[in-house]
Amino acid sequence: MKHQVLLFCSILLVLISCKAHYSGTAESISYYSPGQTHMLAVDSAIVREIQPYQAKLNEVMNDVLAFSEQHMEKGKPESTLGNFVADLCFEIGVKKYKTNDQHSIDFCVLNNGGLRSSLPAGAITRKNVFELMPFENELVVLTLPGKAVESLLQYIAGKGGVPVSNLRMKISKDVFSEAVINGQEFNSSLEYKILTSDYLASGGDGMDMFKQNTKSEPVNCKVRDAIIEYLEMINQWNEKVISKKDGRISE
Repeated sequence: MKHQVLLFCSILLVLISCKAHYSGTAESISYYSPGQTHMLAVDSAIVREIQPYQAKLNEVMNDVLAFSEQHMEKGKPESTLGNFVADLCFEIGVKKYKTNDQHSIDFCVLNNGGLRSSLPAGAITRKNVFELMPFENELVVLTLPGKAVESLLQYIAGKGGVPVSNLRMKISKDVFSEAVINGQEFNSSLEYKILTSDYLASGGDGMDMFKQNTKSEPVNCKVRDAIIEYLEMINQWNEKVISKKDGRISE
C-alpha cells in the first residue's frame, strides 16, 4: 500500500511539473517553464516507474472516438463547433435530465470561452476532446423567469452570439429583435428551463442573470463526458460527425 501511495504521489508530481509554474513572493515573482530542466531535479527511478502508466495514458488518450467530415472551429454569431457542442449537450441533457414537473429543458446556452480548441477533420481522439474541454464543468438545468431570460437573450446579442441549441434569434447592433425557443416565440411572462454549465450558472463570463434562477438541478454529467458519449454513439451508428451553420443566430 505504501508503495502504491508513493507511486501515485510521484505520478501526480510529474503531472504537475508538466505545467508552467510560478514562484517567488508578491514583490518579486519569477516564471519558469518545464523546458528549464536545470530547475527541476528528475529522479530516473521515478521516471522508470511512471513509464508504463504514461504508455497506458497515451493509449487511452489516442483512442479514436469518431470520425468527422470537417474541421470545426468556434466563431460568431454561430459556428460549426459551437452548434455541434451545444446540440449534443442539449440532446444528452434532455436524455439524462429527470424532471418532476413534466417541463423538460427548453434550450441550451454555452460560451465560446469554454471551447479551448477546434476539432479536426478525420479521426477525433479522446485527447482532442480533453483539449477542447479541459475543465471539469458539469451540466446543470436552471429554471429562470422570463425577464431573466430576456436579459440572457440581450447578453447573447451583446456578445455577438454564443453557442446555443433549440433557440433561434435575430440580433442587430448588439440588440436582439426576435427569439424563438423550442419552436415558440419567446414570452417574457413564462418560465424557461435552460441547460448550461455550472461555471456559467454561477455567473461566470458575466452571466449574472443566471443568479436569478428559481431552481438549479444537476444533470450528473460533465460537459466533456457528454461530448465523449455523443461521439462514441455516432461511431456505434457507423456515422460521421457533421455540423453546419443553420442561421440559428442571424444578424
